[in-house]
Amino acid sequence: MSLFRGLAEAITHGMDTFTHFPEAFLFLGQERWLGWPAQLPIFLLFAAGIWLLIHRTTFGRSFRAIGFSPDGTRYAGIPVERRLAMVHVLAGLTAALAAIIYTARLGQAKADAGTGYELFAITAVVLGGTSIFGGSGSVAGTLLGVAAIAVLNNGLAHARQPREVAGMLTGLLLLAALSGSVLLKRLAALRQRWQSPPAATHRTGT
Repeated sequence: MSLFRGLAEAITHGMDTFTHFPEAFLFLGQERWLGWPAQLPIFLLFAAGIWLLIHRTTFGRSFRAIGFSPDGTRYAGIPVERRLAMVHVLAGLTAALAAIIYTARLGQAKADAGTGYELFAITAVVLGGTSIFGGSGSVAGTLLGVAAIAVLNNGLAHARQPREVAGMLTGLLLLAALSGSVLLKRLAALRQRWQSPPAATHRTGT
């Protein structure tokens, strides 16, 4: 991230803002198609494609196996390193598509555009039920997390609150989600320990 942000700063000389994009490009972010925002069909198609990949193919389900136990997945014959590299490629493609639509929405491109959005992305994923320890998560849950962040930001915008307030509340949501995930995991471990039968003791006579 720092590498490409530095390249963007070098290309734009740290201050240049690029505008005057073609109308066909701006259509993606500013116009409507059949009464709906033009970016909505792209979002739905991309989300459906990722959902099918993750939840309906063995290739996608291997990601969850890697998150649950990388060593066990490797022993099962799945190329863990290659799959992890593919995850980074898919994440890069997703970020690139989002950046294109974001630029079309604003009608301008700047080196520091989107700064801090990584916090929103992490918070949305964690709020959607994805475990930071790996092995669990869903596309539908992530979409719900995205919706929660969008409602929060829109509500603060209508209330005319400073942008910093949105960042603070997002950070608090992330901390609450992480704390809740850890707490639920510990409670499940304690419940399993209480419900497990005590080990039988054997006495030996002398």
